[in-house]
Amino acid sequence: MRRAVEADTPSDAKASRKAAADAAAEPAQLANPRKATAKKARGVRIATSIVQGKVFFHNPTNGGDYACSAAAVNNPTKNMVFTAGHCVHGGAGGTWATNWVFVPAYYNGSRPYGTWSAKTLTTFNGWINNSDLNYDIGVVNVWDNGAGKLVDTVGGMGLGYNYGYSNTVTVWGYPAAFGYDGEVPYVCQNIPTWQDGSRVQNGCTMVEGASGGPWLRDYNETTGLGTEIGVTSTRTDPPAYIDSPYFDNKIQTIYDNTANG
Repeated sequence: MRRAVEADTPSDAKASRKAAADAAAEPAQLANPRKATAKKARGVRIATSIVQGKVFFHNPTNGGDYACSAAAVNNPTKNMVFTAGHCVHGGAGGTWATNWVFVPAYYNGSRPYGTWSAKTLTTFNGWINNSDLNYDIGVVNVWDNGAGKLVDTVGGMGLGYNYGYSNTVTVWGYPAAFGYDGEVPYVCQNIPTWQDGSRVQNGCTMVEGASGGPWLRDYNETTGLGTEIGVTSTRTDPPAYIDSPYFDNKIQTIYDNTANG
């Protein structure tokens, strides 16, 4: 964790610009937000949202250690984390991450809810084989730790898809460039989104390290919960906008394949 550097956002030039076929489909919600049921640690400010956190992993291809962002998502086995695809697999020519851990509510080195190790890593073949940014989505099922199950301990975001390109979202992440140090979470709150080719874009200036951070509809600042409809995937250079894959019917597929842990 001490050696980790922030994972670069992939080049947006690799993104497919075909129209999203399911953009007009009816919105669907796969998981409802869930409050934590386990006893909470003390001293964590609710402004950090204990459901989101920082990711650390090793890249066997180049031997580097990296960091990303992520959030817990409610599922039947209470062990799901959503992040970016490039935070679990190197894409075309790469391989799976190792030593992957999720630290909810990470703050200046503090791990008030412990560390949760990956049980399984999942992403789409479109990302693995072609580095297609429309599929830059990763799902991780984590092992229970001494506190029990992840979602029971910190809560879990809801998960939705086919909500269209125009939404108001709250974006969380751990940026670590352009003056950010990656040690505390930042939030872009109540910002609009719009269509960028076949992807979704907003005006948040998150940078490296924020990859995989959740884009949340209906965010509740009191509970720290919302419905995840995107993840930070790429940014513009210089930092002005960030993009997410559009959450369409493929989210139903990846959720169904991972929902039971």
